[in-house]
Amino acid sequence: MNDRRDVHPLTHPDHLFTWLDVNQYFADLARDGGWPSWLQEVDAYWDSARFVVDPTVSVDVVWTWLRSALGPLTIEPHRGVLLLDDTNPDGPQRPLSIEIEAVGEVLPAERRPRWSDRRVVSELAEALPAPHPTLPHDVSIVAFHSFKGGVGRTLHCVAAARRLAELGRKVLLVDADLEAPGITWMVADSTRIDFAYEDFLALAHGATDAEYAEAVSLGRKFLANQEFDGIVVMPARRGHLRVGPPHIEPIDLLTTDRDPYVLTEALAKLGFAIGADVVLVDLRAGSSELSAPLLLDPRVLRVFVTTISDQSVRGTRQILNELARRAPANRPDDPDCALLLTQFHAAEHGDRLSDVVAELRDGALEVSGRSADPDDGDLPAADAAIPIMTSRFEPGLLNLPATWDEVMALIARLRLADVVDPLVEALPPVAATVPMPAKMEPTSVEDKRRNLADVADAMIYAEGSAETEFLTTDALRNLAEAHRTELPVEIVIGGKGAGKTFTFMQVCQRPDWASFIRDAGVHNASLTVPTVPVLASTNLHDESAELIDRRRATAAHDLTGRDPVSRQAIRDLIEEALARELTQVGWRRVWLTCFALSIGLEASPEDAEEILTNLARTRSVVFILDGLEDLFPSFAEKSREQDALQALLVGCPEWLRTLRGRPLGLVVFVRRDLALAAIRQNPGQFEKRYEKYALRWNTEEALRLAAWVCQRGKSLPNVSGEDVRTAAEAELSRRMSAIWGEKMGSAKSKEARSEVWFFAALSDFRGQIQARDIVAFLAEAAKESAGADSRWADRVLAPTAMRNALPKCSEQKIEAIRLENPPVRDLLDRLRDLDVARKKVPFRLESVDLSNEEARLLDTNGVVFREGDQYWIPEIFRHGLGFSVQGRPRVVAMAKLVRRRNDVSG
Repeated sequence: MNDRRDVHPLTHPDHLFTWLDVNQYFADLARDGGWPSWLQEVDAYWDSARFVVDPTVSVDVVWTWLRSALGPLTIEPHRGVLLLDDTNPDGPQRPLSIEIEAVGEVLPAERRPRWSDRRVVSELAEALPAPHPTLPHDVSIVAFHSFKGGVGRTLHCVAAARRLAELGRKVLLVDADLEAPGITWMVADSTRIDFAYEDFLALAHGATDAEYAEAVSLGRKFLANQEFDGIVVMPARRGHLRVGPPHIEPIDLLTTDRDPYVLTEALAKLGFAIGADVVLVDLRAGSSELSAPLLLDPRVLRVFVTTISDQSVRGTRQILNELARRAPANRPDDPDCALLLTQFHAAEHGDRLSDVVAELRDGALEVSGRSADPDDGDLPAADAAIPIMTSRFEPGLLNLPATWDEVMALIARLRLADVVDPLVEALPPVAATVPMPAKMEPTSVEDKRRNLADVADAMIYAEGSAETEFLTTDALRNLAEAHRTELPVEIVIGGKGAGKTFTFMQVCQRPDWASFIRDAGVHNASLTVPTVPVLASTNLHDESAELIDRRRATAAHDLTGRDPVSRQAIRDLIEEALARELTQVGWRRVWLTCFALSIGLEASPEDAEEILTNLARTRSVVFILDGLEDLFPSFAEKSREQDALQALLVGCPEWLRTLRGRPLGLVVFVRRDLALAAIRQNPGQFEKRYEKYALRWNTEEALRLAAWVCQRGKSLPNVSGEDVRTAAEAELSRRMSAIWGEKMGSAKSKEARSEVWFFAALSDFRGQIQARDIVAFLAEAAKESAGADSRWADRVLAPTAMRNALPKCSEQKIEAIRLENPPVRDLLDRLRDLDVARKKVPFRLESVDLSNEEARLLDTNGVVFREGDQYWIPEIFRHGLGFSVQGRPRVVAMAKLVRRRNDVSG
């Protein structure tokens, strides 16, 4: 019985207060190789301590060893007890009864990847059982861990996801910090969270199959709606505002009937199912069981993030020591771990940084199954195999932004993705192909002008456009990404001319919802559900109206085998309802009746809910509505029209969301003024709910729209539609110089830059620009450029033509806002009807008979801007109102002044 472990030097415990200390002492002793070969298991409880031994060992040997291990004052063989610490040695003692049980064969311990072992057995001296050599489908799992919080772990994990996505790799990013989630809060306001890590754990926990098919299937379906530019995000929990411990933890999966590495296996399968080749996991800080199942799997590339502070370094080193003992990466396919040191000043902390790197590198080498001995000839290669990354202190990281987009902007500004390049390079590569851009045949400048004029002119009004391709804006991308696997029940709000009807027509031109999503440039669309236009604008051209009716008829035949009622019949039904006093419930039933009639079902307000519910048991459909302004021309004054709109925009979505699984979808395209008039309580909250899908044009999207129109008009040389959709804003600006030149004159002139002038001329004084104004301007400017002076042969749009196009666009803009906003319409009419002598900018209010209140209304709508005691009118309104400028027009200067005002007020 005298093997190496019998003579292991023993360190007596300082204190044994409870039976927990007894178990912990013998567990530590086992891990250090301090058990004799005959000792098989220790099991202490509140009233006794059981020692399972080999039958061949004598009881005297056991007692002798126990006295040696715990001390003669702790073990009393004659009484058969272990004495716990007591405050009064002369008082009542605290004995723990010792039971020595001889067992011939002890069941092997079912050890799991967790920090606390359920049984104290001799196997604790050994590493955990090795998992299968590779993860399913060769998916790479990378886990970011830190001993202390606040070291930049989450931010650098997101930066790694960004860099991988930039390289064309699909990433599943998991927020596994169930107690203090970070990534979850980043995305909470950017998308609806349908599927979270807690959901996945609960589904995997309840699975009875080794493939976790239900967890993977549901994850694949709902995670498709949580993708951000190639990064699929699985937040920690759906209810991110919930305070409290997690409902389920990873160790709950570690039951004896499952593979010990169930979590990493299931995550790899989920990653493969959504098309990701890398799963990045942001773990809980510290030695938490929330992190153990991933850290203790040697197939996981483990990234340890720490500052150079003593606590953080010592804690990280201790974690490394534990992993080297429990779960070393010994096999050739096991990845080496990586180190990331953050928040240091190179000038002040250089020596300390070098010492920390050296210390932690040695620990990382041990985890990677390599020698840290300087005399080991394998050291140089081993040292190079450990990715060591450093991220200097940045003041901008002290106040992290709240949203995903803002975090991404911060990562880009501080170049944090560059920091994690060594980690990305350590991952197994995947083959990627980059499509070559399509080439276009060169044409003369006159041909380009004529083509651009024709195409843009046809696109001014959506109902007149034959275009089947469309530009994916942020709003449409959000709509598509959020509803790849779940039908939409959403309201799309847009001002007049924002592209509302055009987008409606694009949806209607596709046979099903999945086709629209795919054509919007979003992948993994699976809902081949028919889209049914219930209502449309009465101003559609014949060709577009016929397309709408064909789509309705086809969908109705597929869904019910019947013909739908006409769109006019539905309009008649609504107009009849407007003659009655209806409650919100009554109006909701009228709208549901319209939905049912549009697919050939026989329904009335009395039974529409039941009929649609029965349909939803077996079939799915997305109802699409546009043209509400035609139905409700007096929405600003008539409460019945407002009631009808409110029921459609609030009541119907609420009812549709009560249907389990959301089998019936709804997308309503509505002008902003109609929506705000209808929502009489908390209109701001309503607008906030749907703001991700609102049709607004920022400068980048406006520039991209202009480039897209020019590309469709074959005016941009060697540029494809994909180039326009994916190019950076700076690249688009460079490309558009071929359309309007560098300046509004020769390159050496003192004229404004053409792009700056373009935005200044078409924007109102709230910085807003409308899609229709952009397209109309390009059409008019292209027409005006025909036969232009040969000086402008280097560009499609001549400067004079651009200036001459603005008045016509201004007149169209005035008409649009007159129709959209009656209170503003009255003020615009008064300004337009003034005597010519009074119509000059800048002006004072008394010179144009405006009150302060009326001026504030115009200011709110971007029509005027106050500078001191004078007022200016933006170019897009000034020409249409017939106002002249005293002196040279200050187009760009005023735009800059307004932008500064908006930046301050915003």
